Amino acid sequence: MALCSQIREKDYTLYAIARSNKNNSELESIQAKIMLADALDKKQVSEVLSTIDNQSIVVSLVGGQNAELAIRSDFPANKNIIDACKELGFSRFIFVTSIGAGESKPQLPEMLKPFLGPVAEEKTKAENVLRSSNLKYTIIRPGQLTNDPATGNGILTEECILGTMTRQDLASMVMKAIDDDETIGKIYSTLDQHKDPDFSWVQNR
Repeated sequence: MALCSQIREKDYTLYAIARSNKNNSELESIQAKIMLADALDKKQVSEVLSTIDNQSIVVSLVGGQNAELAIRSDFPANKNIIDACKELGFSRFIFVTSIGAGESKPQLPEMLKPFLGPVAEEKTKAENVLRSSNLKYTIIRPGQLTNDPATGNGILTEECILGTMTRQDLASMVMKAIDDDETIGKIYSTLDQHKDPDFSWVQNR
């Protein structure tokens, strides 16, 4: 929601694709154009994207566990979105994944690998599909995310670095990619340069 709000603050048209109308009141309040599709269904994805101007910038933050199908959506859902974008002539694609994907695999702490390692592998497969496409992509890999207020200290770096940042600051980094063509073809780590990750919560798992 942080990214959606920032997109509307710049008065850009926002198309928000959701699986259902449930819990969409916040999107409605900022006048987003809500469209329904299950990203795990390639036909639904294609049908929805075909109604949008293909000069639009596509941003995917899709990921997580699909409880009904008992599978993660990180790879198959994003592959559907990427393939549909290619077929429909979209060119610009911004993909938010996570530290631990691709070349940043060594940055995933050992204590997190048992449960985040498989997730990173799925995100890596999705990144590879995007990187082998002809889309003008930017890949952004955040580390630990918090719901704290924005600090304004977020950075994008081409170094593979594990860090932490607020979701509001992550949204600002995505906006930077939207507005700066110099980010095309780049893969970034993103973090708050003044904060260190806190993994004390792992002990309670």
